[in-house]
Amino acid sequence: MIVALTGMDGNATVSDLAEDLAMLRVAAGSRVLLVSPNPGAYDPHLYDDLVIDASHRNADAALARAAVIVALVRPAEIEQGRHADFLARLRHAQERNPGARVLVTVAHGSEPLTPHQTGCLLVFVAQIPGARLADTLELDQHGTYHSHHSELELDSRKTAYVLCAPEVRHLYSEVFRGGRSCR
Repeated sequence: MIVALTGMDGNATVSDLAEDLAMLRVAAGSRVLLVSPNPGAYDPHLYDDLVIDASHRNADAALARAAVIVALVRPAEIEQGRHADFLARLRHAQERNPGARVLVTVAHGSEPLTPHQTGCLLVFVAQIPGARLADTLELDQHGTYHSHHSELELDSRKTAYVLCAPEVRHLYSEVFRGGRSCR
């Protein structure tokens, strides 16, 4: 399966999230290629899954080939109205690839989202046909994912799946549910 992750220009957390999803997929036993924004030549048939960092405009071809597009947004960018180009880019990808699932993921700090931010995000998602809000990821000031929600997880999951935060594992299950290989 081809999974393309994207965000607004300059959103470095897209690369981190792509790495986390690829790492979880490898841990699940798949042959995975993590593709950078400026990849060299590769044969996609050698892998079960491709996880592509499509965070830059030059990666729009990856969005057109993906089975799943994960759009990572920050509430402040949406709330401040700086999302028009990103929204247009996602819509264009859907026109070129109408079968792709679009999952919008929100990256925010330790403070909960305000009602206004929540409303702005829901309006943003509603403007992308067939898209849905998949999850929220909490980032600390260094851009590292972490969770205050891990106490809700079973102790066995906390120790067995320590590769990344619970929210990333939840997003992983959303992205790869019923996934098919890229062969």
